[in-house]
Amino acid sequence: MTGVRDAAWTLRRLDPSQDPGDALARGIPARVPGTVSGALRDALGKDRVATVLAADGPDTVWEYRTRVTTAGGRHRFMSTGVATVAQLLVADRVVHESHSAFAPWDVIVELPSGPCEIALRVLPTASVSVPRKPRARWLSPLVSDRSLRWRRTPLIGSIDWPGALPVLGPWGGLRAVPLLSSADDDDTPHPSLGLVPRAVRTRVREDGSGVVTVELGPATGTTPGLYADTAGSAGAAAELAGVGCSADPDVPVARGATVEHARETVHITVEPPYEVDAQPVTAERVVTASDATSRETFTVDVTVPDPALWWPHGMGEQPLYRVRVRTGQGECTYAVGFRSVCAEPRDRDHRGLALRINDVPVFARGAVWAGADPFEVAADPQRTRDVLERLHAGGSTMIRVPGTACYETEDFHRACDELGLMVWQDVALGPQDPPDDSEWRAGLRHEVRYLTSRLASHPSTVVISGGTEVIQAPVLAGRPAEQWRTDVVLRDVPRAVGEADADVVVVPSSPCSDADLDAAQHAYETGEASGERAASSVPTVAPTDAADGVSHYFGVGAYGRPLEDAVTRGVRFAAEALAFAVPPEPAAVREQFGTDGPLDDGDSADAWRARVAHDPGAEWTFEDTTAIYVHRLFLDRDSDPDAGLATPGQPASDSAGTGHVERLEYERAALAHVFQRTFAQWRSRDSPCRGALVLSALSMAAGPGWGVLDASGRPTAAWYGMRRACAPVAVSFLPAGGDGLPVHVWNDGPTPLTATLRLTVATVHGGCQQPLDIPVTVPARGETVIRADLADGTFRDLDHAYGFGEREYDAVSAQLVNPSGRVLARDVHLTGGPRRNDAPDPGLDAHWVRTEQGEWSVAVTAFGLARFVALDLPRGAVAEDGYVHVLPGETVHVPVSGALTDEGRAAARVRALSAPSVPVGAEPE
Repeated sequence: MTGVRDAAWTLRRLDPSQDPGDALARGIPARVPGTVSGALRDALGKDRVATVLAADGPDTVWEYRTRVTTAGGRHRFMSTGVATVAQLLVADRVVHESHSAFAPWDVIVELPSGPCEIALRVLPTASVSVPRKPRARWLSPLVSDRSLRWRRTPLIGSIDWPGALPVLGPWGGLRAVPLLSSADDDDTPHPSLGLVPRAVRTRVREDGSGVVTVELGPATGTTPGLYADTAGSAGAAAELAGVGCSADPDVPVARGATVEHARETVHITVEPPYEVDAQPVTAERVVTASDATSRETFTVDVTVPDPALWWPHGMGEQPLYRVRVRTGQGECTYAVGFRSVCAEPRDRDHRGLALRINDVPVFARGAVWAGADPFEVAADPQRTRDVLERLHAGGSTMIRVPGTACYETEDFHRACDELGLMVWQDVALGPQDPPDDSEWRAGLRHEVRYLTSRLASHPSTVVISGGTEVIQAPVLAGRPAEQWRTDVVLRDVPRAVGEADADVVVVPSSPCSDADLDAAQHAYETGEASGERAASSVPTVAPTDAADGVSHYFGVGAYGRPLEDAVTRGVRFAAEALAFAVPPEPAAVREQFGTDGPLDDGDSADAWRARVAHDPGAEWTFEDTTAIYVHRLFLDRDSDPDAGLATPGQPASDSAGTGHVERLEYERAALAHVFQRTFAQWRSRDSPCRGALVLSALSMAAGPGWGVLDASGRPTAAWYGMRRACAPVAVSFLPAGGDGLPVHVWNDGPTPLTATLRLTVATVHGGCQQPLDIPVTVPARGETVIRADLADGTFRDLDHAYGFGEREYDAVSAQLVNPSGRVLARDVHLTGGPRRNDAPDPGLDAHWVRTEQGEWSVAVTAFGLARFVALDLPRGAVAEDGYVHVLPGETVHVPVSGALTDEGRAAARVRALSAPSVPVGAEPE
């Protein structure tokens, strides 16, 4: 049989006004799972996608079509979701319609024997009317289409963000499974229940044992089993294309018969990973019709003694167990992990969200997910993996999927499991007033139960939130306090999550207050609202407060506050933070715009400006935000409270940074500094912060977007700064003014870290003092602080905080070295701040070095102090560190990964702020 899963699809645009000879009328190749924008990019090129979609009229229909050959009979068609108003046609007959991008498809269709045409039609979203009343209690400046509050569709394509495209098509794939007729089991003494797995979830009991719970349901006309591997390979099968499974496609599925004598034998095997010394656990249970729950499902529990626990990146390993579930309908395989998660108790002295994994406090850091491919929700699995690995390498431990986006594929969640990246999953709700309509709310609860069930097997999923800015929007719109909160996120979403019995922390919406968190937790545990709300019309806490509940913190960033504001505001958990326009690296700018300085070139200036990160309706852009910190750090001493100099320095030359190439270099340097310093402040044990996620992971368009990775997935200066403060083992200076120059050393690992902290001081005379070695033992998952200014037994004003006399020191280096001499982490503090007036040429020199393992790095040396040193590499090669400071006479090795040819190495250059770049020389003989 030629099945739907392996079918070749064609995408056509059906529009009465188009030319019949148009390529889109004839059809272009498409893939399922996939979206219209992805197919257009692949067939026509990325530059034409937005223009083609903008030409859609009120009658435009996009049609996916394929031809399959089957033996005929009943088939079960399944999809995780199709965006948004869609029809399934078999032999040109409509057999299913859906008005939600997030509702699962599960349709039984009689197919004819032989060839058969199957089509998916995506109709205009506005072709389905929605109620006009009651009117929304507030309007969002992000979303101009008021009808979208009723529609279950991704908001991402309806918000004026650079690179944002509408999600259209079968992002959740489509597959079909043949069913046997009911006559085939008429002679059996006990009719089969025809059960297939719907979901698998795990918990860790208080005694340390693990429990695997398998939820099953009848195969016919049910929600599909979720993300299992029917072929028996490890994990959940990628070939299922992000769609659920009931049984192997080559194994017929019997129709269920829920009658008094019906039964099903369920075999479950839990296999430990190869690195865990344990035996498989097996269980066999006969399930009868009387075992059904109120929702007509069946559950089987299997106890796993003392399972190896799953930990976030850096805190331990990520062991994944294989669960095999076999019924009369076939076998499915799932990959699961064991871990516990909870929020720490809150009271007057302990406010805000703080997570514990396996009863250990965690400092969550990472990014808001914007997808791995700006054109395709169902991104290529390797592309998804590459982006997540790059975030992982940057020290991220958490990824948040926001409510303005589409839900992610199984490839994404499986990769997060394997990489130890915790996932914060928002329900697809944005900053709009959710309808208080019983039918709408019932549909949302069903959606959330399905979403939670399919994510419950993933140990990486630790938070499920009711959406993005659902509570914040009416606050900022000036609505009265009684309108700030809605039962949709305070009760409906938490209750649906609780009904799926997933071991997660529930957040009503991001951001929110402590009171909101408590209400959502109560609904999650009991299914009921938390009682009457306070009658007072004068609130004492706003859901937008940084120290309470969950915040979206942009004090450092959009609001231009000094760096210490991240501490003085008492940020507890920032689910969004540090929004800047982040320029790509020079090679990426040249590739994307044809020049190093797009604003200096008339042909590229308009393209650059169109892609600058901005919010709809704002008169400023986030490039203006970045400029604030360039000015503060490098141009205006008096507005730089971060610089510890007691006397103002000379103002920088008026000509500094006037050319776009030079300005971009200052922007990159500023962002590397801001991201490192802010995350180091938050990670410090003296900080109340327990989580911060930057906006965002990946820029959606070429140019200066929000991403710490550019649109192609390459690191930016922000990534390099974040990495130095967020790596599992890290070192960072946090100047304390008159209280000295502390060096913070972090160790996220499960065992104490014994190492040497090597301090080297550079003087203003161009040389370095003798290094000072300090033995340190950093506790497991802990922090050690060393006062660099006191480390030699005397006091040295290393940051010139007191300002007595002329400044003596130029910079201080800290290297964490293990007993074998390997440098584990490194940081350099520039005395008095990063600005230097009329800095001399540091005399850069660099050459390639190849290790015995065949890995490449660049050895960089400098005659004088070199600030913000970075490599300029050709496409395909990536520097694993950048925007580092090199002391006089020091050699710093910068690892390089990716594809490196002889030509690429010859083209590489090294550059420093306010200094000419130099070529990287060949490897010495």
